[in-house]
Amino acid sequence: LSVLPKLYRVLLDAPCSGVGIIARDASVKVKRGIKDFEEHAALQKELLATAIDLIDANSKTGGYVVYSTCSLSVEEDESVLDHILKVRNVKLVPLGVEIGEPGITEYRGQHFHPSINMARRFYPHKHNMDGFFVAKIKKLSNDLPQRIKKDRRKHNEGVKTWGEEMWKKGMMDEIAEFEPEETQGDAAGSDQETSNRWK
Repeated sequence: LSVLPKLYRVLLDAPCSGVGIIARDASVKVKRGIKDFEEHAALQKELLATAIDLIDANSKTGGYVVYSTCSLSVEEDESVLDHILKVRNVKLVPLGVEIGEPGITEYRGQHFHPSINMARRFYPHKHNMDGFFVAKIKKLSNDLPQRIKKDRRKHNEGVKTWGEEMWKKGMMDEIAEFEPEETQGDAAGSDQETSNRWK
């Protein structure tokens, strides 16, 4: 990306599952599975991040990316926007159109950024057109946001991680010695001894 010139605006009509056209192509219902949605969502996140990186946030006449899909899948629409709001210095802005339904901010226990309601959904049964999703994104800074790395070990706080600060001088040259494991014969003798105690 460093060899490419900075752009003012990008229209990203991302590859998608195409479930928005089911009304005129019912075969989509049997051609798509969970894996298709997952793969498309992963690609869409990468493409959107790349599009934003190509934009110059300091442009006086631009700094915008329009993201669209012909899908009504939350995984390919709101979830992608929610991800990009966390990994890039961007914000959603109004599209300037009155038609369409607001983007979804809560879905099956998932909560998305409140500003995602500025995106627009178009439903075949309501708007007499293919299912469609579109959002307008404004880049705020060319710097990547600094994120705090999450501690994923909270469920096991008793476990300590040994870092370099725990290494002793010459530790790698020492031979580690361990107590020999109890053999089957030893275990049998121990059981016999315990049994004799109770006689």
